[in-house]
Amino acid sequence: MLFLVGTRDFNVKNGVISNEKCPKCDTENSLHFSIFRKYAHLTFIPLFPVGKILVVECNNCKSTFDYEDLSENGQLKMRSEKLDATLWTYSGSIIIFIVSVFFLNNYFSAKDETAILIKNPSEGDVYNLKFSNGYYSNMRIDKVTTDSIYTTHNDFDAYMPYEVDDLNKPENYSDKKFSYSRQELLKLYKDDEIIKISRKNVINN
Repeated sequence: MLFLVGTRDFNVKNGVISNEKCPKCDTENSLHFSIFRKYAHLTFIPLFPVGKILVVECNNCKSTFDYEDLSENGQLKMRSEKLDATLWTYSGSIIIFIVSVFFLNNYFSAKDETAILIKNPSEGDVYNLKFSNGYYSNMRIDKVTTDSIYTTHNDFDAYMPYEVDDLNKPENYSDKKFSYSRQELLKLYKDDEIIKISRKNVINN
């Protein structure tokens, strides 16, 4: 997916600068202003405001002016113009914050669950693994004895950790058999090579 980062402007207020003469044609009450709020965006989703732009045009001579072209009184009036709060310009940041909180909450919940499950391996558990080469995969526990845990590793790897769960299909486990002691499994977890454990809930009738 391609993300576009940039800035955009949108008009937030328009009006007339009362009791102010045009710096060029000297016509009074002819200066119309428009205030634009500039905001940063990510693929056109607004993140946060980054400034304001003032455009002033004389309705009589059609000349345009900047803030600095106005008299001190006109500048004061422009500074006193109140703009309504626009949460819309923060909508992207709000969405990013909510999504981040959601994923962080899920991450720490999974971490807590993994810390518990690693101490009590069970047949059918699926361990998501992170290899030293940067790839990810998983292994399934086939049998648990007092001292050893017998597993089958997945035949496939993934580039990203969120892709690992999609590899967990019965047909992806073949003959890559390995056995571990309980201490070896704990070491893999402490070394962050085991990043998640999935266990199916068993409901007894």
